[in-house]
Amino acid sequence: MPPSESISSQWEMPSIPSVDFGEHTDLSLSWTDDIASSISSTLPSAEPSTNRPTQPIAVDVVLSPDDLVSVWGRVGVQVCEVATTLFEKSKKTLIGDGTYQGFIDATLKEVPNAAPLSGQEYGYLVYMQSGALVQKRASEILPGDIVWMHEAKFKGHKGLQTYSQAVGSGEPLVGVVGEFEAKKFKIRVFQANQHVGQQTVETVSYRLEDMKSGMIKIFRVLEA
Repeated sequence: MPPSESISSQWEMPSIPSVDFGEHTDLSLSWTDDIASSISSTLPSAEPSTNRPTQPIAVDVVLSPDDLVSVWGRVGVQVCEVATTLFEKSKKTLIGDGTYQGFIDATLKEVPNAAPLSGQEYGYLVYMQSGALVQKRASEILPGDIVWMHEAKFKGHKGLQTYSQAVGSGEPLVGVVGEFEAKKFKIRVFQANQHVGQQTVETVSYRLEDMKSGMIKIFRVLEA
């Protein structure tokens, strides 16, 4: 027997069992699709970044004494003129809503180029005093400036008489400076009159060097 016939007669092809995958089985998915699906299922889902750029902090503009005088010439003079006019009108009619803030709002409403108010900031802080201590003086106090006083108590002498005065208890007092006497360090203020049955705007004088406690701030109204 030839060698080739002997080998072929001793070795037979093993049978391969048939497997039924079903009539509708889809075998078109490749192994690359399987791997991609597996990887995507194991990767963590992307989360939106919480790192957001912070807004720049606004820095207050520093104005020189000359700048403050220029602003007063363009705005403060008008504020004083309007306050004086409203003081005269208050003899016959109510100005604003009768409150300190109402008088300020009514005054600045008649000054078109006055910058809008921001809370209890009435412009550029030119003077601040706590008790008897002057903490800031950036400019001379001028007519048309806005004065703010809280829990302020004054005690001193007027002539031979001793006097005491308390303003801004609870609610701060706000008014418009009508006059400043540098020699006596005294301001005359247009302010709402809280006394029923009287003129709705009054003028009251305060000697700053007589303030013993409390806080006073004076603002220069800025230009819009």
